[in-house]
Amino acid sequence: MLKHICMAAATSFVALPALAQTCTFTTECYEAEACQDTSFSLTAALDDAKLVTDFGDLTVVGVKNDAPVTTVFATGEGAEYLLSRNAGTARFTAHSNDGPTSITYLGTCEGEF
Repeated sequence: MLKHICMAAATSFVALPALAQTCTFTTECYEAEACQDTSFSLTAALDDAKLVTDFGDLTVVGVKNDAPVTTVFATGEGAEYLLSRNAGTARFTAHSNDGPTSITYLGTCEGEF
Protein backbone atom coordinates (compact mmCIF):
# COMPACT_ATOMS: atom_id res chain seq x y z
CA MET A 1 0.00 0.00 0.00
CA LEU A 2 2.79 2.41 0.93
CA LYS A 3 4.44 1.68 -2.42
CA HIS A 4 1.26 2.79 -4.28
CA ILE A 5 1.03 5.99 -2.24
CA CYS A 6 4.68 6.83 -2.97
CA MET A 7 4.18 6.16 -6.69
CA ALA A 8 1.09 8.38 -6.77
CA ALA A 9 2.94 11.18 -4.97
CA ALA A 10 5.95 10.92 -7.28
CA THR A 11 3.85 11.09 -10.45
CA SER A 12 1.86 14.07 -9.18
CA PHE A 13 5.00 16.23 -9.42
CA VAL A 14 5.66 15.45 -13.09
CA ALA A 15 5.70 18.68 -15.10
CA LEU A 16 2.97 19.16 -17.64
CA PRO A 17 4.02 20.00 -21.20
CA ALA A 18 4.40 23.71 -21.87
CA LEU A 19 1.80 25.47 -23.94
CA ALA A 20 3.88 26.74 -26.85
CA GLN A 21 3.77 27.15 -30.59
CA THR A 22 6.41 27.96 -33.13
CA CYS A 23 5.24 30.22 -35.94
CA THR A 24 7.14 30.81 -39.17
CA PHE A 25 6.29 33.71 -41.46
CA THR A 26 7.28 33.87 -45.12
CA THR A 27 5.44 37.01 -46.27
CA GLU A 28 5.78 40.56 -44.92
CA CYS A 29 3.43 43.41 -45.82
CA TYR A 30 4.39 46.93 -44.72
CA GLU A 31 1.56 49.47 -44.76
CA ALA A 32 0.21 49.86 -48.35
CA GLU A 33 3.43 48.67 -50.02
CA ALA A 34 3.57 45.43 -51.98
CA CYS A 35 4.17 42.33 -49.85
CA GLN A 36 7.60 40.72 -49.93
CA ASP A 37 9.22 37.41 -49.04
CA THR A 38 10.68 37.24 -45.56
CA SER A 39 12.02 34.79 -43.01
CA PHE A 40 10.70 35.57 -39.53
CA SER A 41 9.71 33.28 -36.69
CA LEU A 42 8.46 33.49 -33.13
CA THR A 43 7.58 31.17 -30.31
CA ALA A 44 4.37 31.72 -28.39
CA ALA A 45 5.22 30.61 -24.83
CA LEU A 46 1.87 31.10 -23.16
CA ASP A 47 2.92 29.44 -19.86
CA ASP A 48 5.48 32.24 -19.55
CA ALA A 49 3.08 34.89 -20.93
CA LYS A 50 5.47 35.92 -23.71
CA LEU A 51 6.12 35.83 -27.42
CA VAL A 52 9.79 35.13 -28.07
CA THR A 53 11.08 36.84 -31.23
CA ASP A 54 14.40 37.64 -32.88
CA PHE A 55 14.00 41.28 -31.83
CA GLY A 56 13.13 40.55 -28.18
CA ASP A 57 10.45 39.10 -25.95
CA LEU A 58 6.94 40.53 -26.00
CA THR A 59 4.59 40.40 -23.01
CA VAL A 60 1.30 38.55 -23.59
CA VAL A 61 -1.55 40.60 -22.15
CA GLY A 62 -4.44 38.40 -23.27
CA VAL A 63 -5.49 35.28 -25.15
CA LYS A 64 -8.83 34.72 -26.82
CA ASN A 65 -9.64 31.18 -27.86
CA ASP A 66 -12.76 31.22 -30.02
CA ALA A 67 -12.45 27.94 -31.94
CA PRO A 68 -11.18 27.54 -34.53
CA VAL A 69 -9.28 30.84 -34.10
CA THR A 70 -6.86 31.59 -31.27
CA THR A 71 -5.76 35.21 -30.87
CA VAL A 72 -2.85 36.37 -28.72
CA PHE A 73 -2.52 40.03 -27.73
CA ALA A 74 0.97 41.21 -26.75
CA THR A 75 2.84 44.41 -26.02
CA GLY A 76 6.42 45.53 -26.34
CA GLU A 77 8.42 48.72 -26.34
CA GLY A 78 6.73 51.17 -28.70
CA ALA A 79 4.22 48.78 -30.29
CA GLU A 80 1.26 46.45 -29.81
CA TYR A 81 1.09 42.99 -31.40
CA LEU A 82 -1.61 40.55 -32.48
CA LEU A 83 -1.08 36.88 -33.38
CA SER A 84 -4.06 35.05 -34.91
CA ARG A 85 -4.04 31.36 -35.73
CA ASN A 86 -6.66 29.25 -37.50
CA ALA A 87 -5.49 25.62 -37.81
CA GLY A 88 -1.99 25.96 -39.30
CA THR A 89 -2.48 29.38 -40.87
CA ALA A 90 -1.18 32.39 -38.94
CA ARG A 91 -1.10 36.16 -39.15
CA PHE A 92 1.09 38.36 -36.94
CA THR A 93 0.70 42.14 -36.96
CA ALA A 94 2.79 44.82 -35.33
CA HIS A 95 1.13 48.18 -34.69
CA SER A 96 3.79 50.79 -34.02
CA ASN A 97 3.05 53.87 -31.95
CA ASP A 98 5.47 55.75 -34.23
CA GLY A 99 3.31 56.96 -37.08
CA PRO A 100 1.13 54.95 -36.49
CA THR A 101 2.31 52.21 -38.84
CA SER A 102 1.63 48.51 -39.17
CA ILE A 103 3.40 45.46 -40.52
CA THR A 104 1.62 42.18 -41.26
CA TYR A 105 3.32 38.79 -41.46
CA LEU A 106 1.66 35.76 -43.06
CA GLY A 107 2.72 32.20 -42.26
CA THR A 108 2.00 29.05 -40.28
CA CYS A 109 2.19 27.80 -36.68
CA GLU A 110 2.94 24.36 -35.28
CA GLY A 111 2.32 23.11 -31.76
CA GLU A 112 -0.49 23.51 -29.29
CA PHE A 113 -1.92 26.27 -27.13
